[in-house]
Amino acid sequence: MRLDFTILWIDDQPKHVKSFSEGLGNHLRQLGFELNVISAQSLEMVDAGIGNHVYDDTIDLVLVDYDLGMGAGGEEALVTIRKRFPFKEVVFYSATDAEKLRSIAFGAKVDGVYFSTRLSLVSDTTQVVSKLLNKVLDLDHMRGIVMSASSDIDYLVESSLNAVYDRLGEEEKPSFRSSIIEQLQGKLSKWAGELEEAAGKDSLVRIMKLRHLFTAHDRLECLARQLAGWAADHSSYLDKVHVYKDDVVPRRNKLAHAMLRRKDGGPPELIGLKESWSTEHMTELRCGLIEHRENFQTIAVLVDAKLD
Repeated sequence: MRLDFTILWIDDQPKHVKSFSEGLGNHLRQLGFELNVISAQSLEMVDAGIGNHVYDDTIDLVLVDYDLGMGAGGEEALVTIRKRFPFKEVVFYSATDAEKLRSIAFGAKVDGVYFSTRLSLVSDTTQVVSKLLNKVLDLDHMRGIVMSASSDIDYLVESSLNAVYDRLGEEEKPSFRSSIIEQLQGKLSKWAGELEEAAGKDSLVRIMKLRHLFTAHDRLECLARQLAGWAADHSSYLDKVHVYKDDVVPRRNKLAHAMLRRKDGGPPELIGLKESWSTEHMTELRCGLIEHRENFQTIAVLVDAKLD
């Protein structure tokens, strides 16, 4: 799930789609999501309009009108859409008769479909959207959404700074760089004071709170040094810690600062990375993270860590 909620809307009357989407967009904005509509005026336009979208999670919901004018309609439209999108929620609507649509879906043995009329389309679709979002609006999913959006913003800020710098004259660039160095030196002075204060405390708690200084990487290296004195029986756990530190963490950090974008209707790509990342790479990384998490859980138990 991303900050945008994408609807593939198949209707031969684009002006109706536009007017209805405003109500849906307002509802989604209140929930912290932005509506993105991919419009198709016929079934024939679906493949041409979305390309490889169906092979990822970009499309969150499909809306399809019963009467598509001169193109397919009724049972053919519903069956075609269900085959094209076997795992997507579908809202099937007509001008007046939702019960007729239920009969069509039952006769065609098509499941996973909601039914509506144009009159109640916005309110009915709003309920469907709310139901879909409720599945992912837990804290863990929200953390991923926020991290993804933050990475997008970080990438845009960095790109904008580079562009601003490139627009400067050669005589202005040294001053620009100096202003950044001055800003960072100010931070160093402030951090030195915070570190000195923490060093005077007879507790690790104050140091742990300095996350901007004692970073996740620093903590990992510190733990590895302490584990190095363990008995040989625990060496396998330490070996995995080094693999995590030297292999997984650098890749994770690169991903944290990448931005997901789609080019020319193709599959999504990560922008801002020197190397390419495929679905297989992501699967490999997730599987590795599971193994490393289990390793760190074992280490936590061995050292009697208090886990909330």
